[in-house]
Amino acid sequence: MDMYQKRVRLRELLNNKNECTPVMGAYDVLSARIIEQTGFPVLYTGSFVTGATKGLPDVGLVQMQDLLPLARDIAKETDLPIICDADTGWYHSANIWRTVHEFEAAGTSGIHIEDTVFGKHTEFPPVLLEKEAMCQRIRACVDARKDPNFLIIARSDAIYLKDDPEDAIDRINAYLDAGADAGFLVFKGAIASLAEYRARIKGPVIVTSVDFQDSIDAETAAGANMSIYWPLTIFAAFKAVRQVCESFYKGRDASKLQEYCFDEGMINQTISYDRFNKNIDKYGAV
Repeated sequence: MDMYQKRVRLRELLNNKNECTPVMGAYDVLSARIIEQTGFPVLYTGSFVTGATKGLPDVGLVQMQDLLPLARDIAKETDLPIICDADTGWYHSANIWRTVHEFEAAGTSGIHIEDTVFGKHTEFPPVLLEKEAMCQRIRACVDARKDPNFLIIARSDAIYLKDDPEDAIDRINAYLDAGADAGFLVFKGAIASLAEYRARIKGPVIVTSVDFQDSIDAETAAGANMSIYWPLTIFAAFKAVRQVCESFYKGRDASKLQEYCFDEGMINQTISYDRFNKNIDKYGAV
């Protein structure tokens, strides 16, 4: 699919009211291709995994120029739509057009911007952007996009950071009225509580959790249109690499690490050696 077809496909999935679509997070092109080969329909990448691969915490240090290269590479090297975390948009409303243009030009299928100013992933008191200021950012993003199928998603952390579902409902509805294509809610614990007020939200809802206590079936029953599983691949990679390093350092015997070591042929298939071989057959080696 080209980038326009991917965006149309993402909209179709977002508007599916019968099933919550899982959106798997990738931290590099290799993990994105594994996700694609597994059969998942949508990719995601964001500030947490981008910061983690650079050894940085997700506390506002990750900027647009950190995220863009990864988003561009994944969009270019896979056939799946990709949603990208654009943090707060990095600019105020008058300048936020640049964020939209850069991610559109990178071939991605949509971005989300959030209303958190400070406090995410920390123990400090959280600060949320004023609702109307966030609405202005949403309006500016919608006006800036060139492809009407490029998704503008509005994230609110009012539940995650303030445990305030009523404020979250009010904010998400305001963001939808401002032109957002979907509202994005972050939960601690079970997302099943969404069912209590889903009918009061006036558009598609995307969810995620910081501790993943639900299944896709439970998220579907709660009324979520999509659920973002942002950390699963990088958490899995972290645990496996750490285990291999610790085991090999202590035991000094790589032969005992077979459960963690993939067949080289499998990796070669994932990183397009097959394309190279076909090109040699077609064009020759010189």
